[in-house]
This record gives sequence, C-alpha cells and structure tokens, in this order.
Amino acid sequence: MSELNLTHLEECMDDYDLFLFDLWGVIIEGGDTYPGIVEALNKIIKKKDVIFLSNAPRPDFIVARNLRNWGILDVTPEMVITSGDLARQLIVDYRQSLNENVPKIFHLGSDRNDDILLEIEHTPTNNINEADILLLSIFRDEHEDIHEFDEFLERAAKLPNLLNICSNPDTTIPKHGILRYCPGHFAKIIEQHGGDVIYTGKPETSIYDLVFQRKPKINKDRILMIGDTFETDILGANRSGIDSALVLSGNSLTIHKMHESLADKLTALSLHAKNTGIRPTFVTKIVSTAR
Repeated sequence: MSELNLTHLEECMDDYDLFLFDLWGVIIEGGDTYPGIVEALNKIIKKKDVIFLSNAPRPDFIVARNLRNWGILDVTPEMVITSGDLARQLIVDYRQSLNENVPKIFHLGSDRNDDILLEIEHTPTNNINEADILLLSIFRDEHEDIHEFDEFLERAAKLPNLLNICSNPDTTIPKHGILRYCPGHFAKIIEQHGGDVIYTGKPETSIYDLVFQRKPKINKDRILMIGDTFETDILGANRSGIDSALVLSGNSLTIHKMHESLADKLTALSLHAKNTGIRPTFVTKIVSTAR
C-alpha cells in the first residue's frame, strides 16, 4: 500500500488550470466557513479558473449568492455547478415524456430547499399516488427521527410510474459534531424496497461532464477536484479521469480524528483508500500555515 502524501494547495498551483471545490466539509460546516478559507479562495480565484462543484439541492444562482455572502468575491452562477441544477434539468427534460403536460411533483424536503423548484413550471402535490415525480431534498439530524419517512418511501418504491430523483447523493455529512442524514440516505430506502432512483450529483459522472462542457479547452490532467468525501468527491473524480485532493476536514475527519500525528492520519486515510478502492491523488490543506 503506497502512502498518501500531504501537499499544500499553494504548492501545486502551477500543476492545474481548473480547481473544483466542494462546499460542505471543505469551505463551510453548518453556517460557518472554516478559518482562513475565504481569504485563501479569493487568492486562488484571482489566479486560476474555479468552479464550485456541490451536491447542494439548489440552483447555481442561489449558491453563487450564498458564496458571495460568505465573502468569496466575484462568484457568478457560471462558476457553480450543483446536483440541484442537474435535478432541475431532469425535471424539464422529463416533461417531454408527459406530452408537455406540467409535471406533478411531490417534493420531500424542508421549506429551505424549496428554491430547487424556482422558475420550474410544475404542479405541487401532497398525494404521492398522483405524483409524476418524487423529488428528494430531505435531511434529518441524528437526534431527530430519521425513520420518519420509512413507510412513505417504501410505498413510493412500489409506484411503477413514479420518477424518483435524489437531488443530493450524500448520505451523511458532519455538522459541528453531530451527523446529518442527507437525501442519499433516504433514497437508499427506496432502492432497498425495489424502487429506482436517479442521483444527480457526485459521484455520478454526469455532474463532472458539465465541467468538461463548460471548460472544453482545459485538459483533464489540468483539473483538480478538492473534496472531503471519498464516496462522492473522490470517487467521482476517479471515475471522470481527473486528479483529486482530500482535505482533512468534513467527512474525512471521521477516518483520522482518533490520531494525533499527521503521519498516523495519512496512514489511516491510506488504509481507507486501499479498503474502498477510492484513492485521492494526494491529501491537502487549502489554508497556508505560513505567517
């Protein structure tokens, strides 16, 4: 087993032309950005092409606004690609199969995620039996009832003409010491009962394909994905043929947090990479420790 190495992001700036940044676990956790991350990103944006590649179940223009509110300068919707964007396009495309009829959508999600359907012509419904689409953006924290929707999702799995869309393939994310169960967790329940689900974000290669379409002049070997999760960020990069860098925050923390030394942390991450077959190109820190 070859050991993963730590390379500060500033040390490999000349090796890549396009940097893809995950959001949760890399830039932000809960409502707080990680210390120093905003300043570091603003410096990178001045020098390199940057796309924020997120499994957020909301449109690019909403995420771009949020990034600017966090202090990341000059972010436009063209610099953002989300799983929500792919879900929205899937809904628009699906309308053709309904002979241009407006789709009836059962949106299983909190009010804060209603913006995923902004500017999308649809008919909301609270009756799953009459829905054309079940759109999942729901999340629950570990102290809440994560089995609240089990029976509903089992029933949805048995509806033959229902299109199930998971607008965030993440199963869990950390939130200041607690675990948040994401749409991917609830989508798995549908699959466990024999239903089919379309996932619209990482690690599916379709979201990376949008990057290649948006930046056709940049070769794959000049693109770096920076993320915190083996099963989404890193796996998607592996499948898409681009390099990836794993940060030590977010989901990766659960793999190495029991170790004190950097060497032991890298050994734990290397072992995880070997066991899963999902391997980042290197481990990184975005924020410089230099004074």
